[in-house]
Amino acid sequence: MPTTITDDRDAELRALMMMASHDMKSPLATVSAHVQMLREDYADELGDEFRRDLAAIERALRRMSQLTQDLLDYARADHTLDRSPVELREIIGEVITDHVAEPDEALVTLTGTWPVVTGDAGLLRHVLDNLIGNAVKYTPAGVAPQIEIEAWALPDGGIRVEVADHGIGVPAEDRQKIFDAFHRCANTGGRLGTGLGLAICRRIIERHGGTIGVEENIGGGSRFWFDLPSGAGADHTPPTPFAHQKLFR
Repeated sequence: MPTTITDDRDAELRALMMMASHDMKSPLATVSAHVQMLREDYADELGDEFRRDLAAIERALRRMSQLTQDLLDYARADHTLDRSPVELREIIGEVITDHVAEPDEALVTLTGTWPVVTGDAGLLRHVLDNLIGNAVKYTPAGVAPQIEIEAWALPDGGIRVEVADHGIGVPAEDRQKIFDAFHRCANTGGRLGTGLGLAICRRIIERHGGTIGVEENIGGGSRFWFDLPSGAGADHTPPTPFAHQKLFR
């Protein structure tokens, strides 16, 4: 299929996004470092109002840093896939450790059969990191996250992975829009976010030839899933079964 003007413009926009977001990282790091120095050197001397101002600056910096990283990831999602055998089970263990500092902080259950898949390990890790991170992030305050992660083979030879939680859930009217860039649900409760994370996930899964979606979880919360087709599915490495293995707590 020939390249269209729209394709060229989209590629140019992604290249601009990557360049701009990459170039913003250094000045943001510099500002953050100086704010930290101000906090350490003067916060006690200048009182509560000064500390409140610093806190406001730090919140804005965190949001800018997150947006910069999300824009960079969004642009990178269209790069050529670096395909190799990928141990999804191993990646999930690492991602959970990143998001749950202490074993008693969450109940995470892993079930199903996890084959080695062929895909871009870095991009697939990004998808799992986002879905598991959201399951933790959107659990109500004061409640330990409960996350069930499951995989199974599809009739056509592909694989489905599900990440279910018992958090605040996705309103029915938002389920068709939640994977659109910059869309945020009304029930996020002011939690930090840019509305790009799930759009990046959709792009990555689609580039692997798969699909992604979300459903209501029975008992409350959300059930995010993605399918990888047989071409990006099971490799020749024998699958490893995990029956209700509790990774934490």
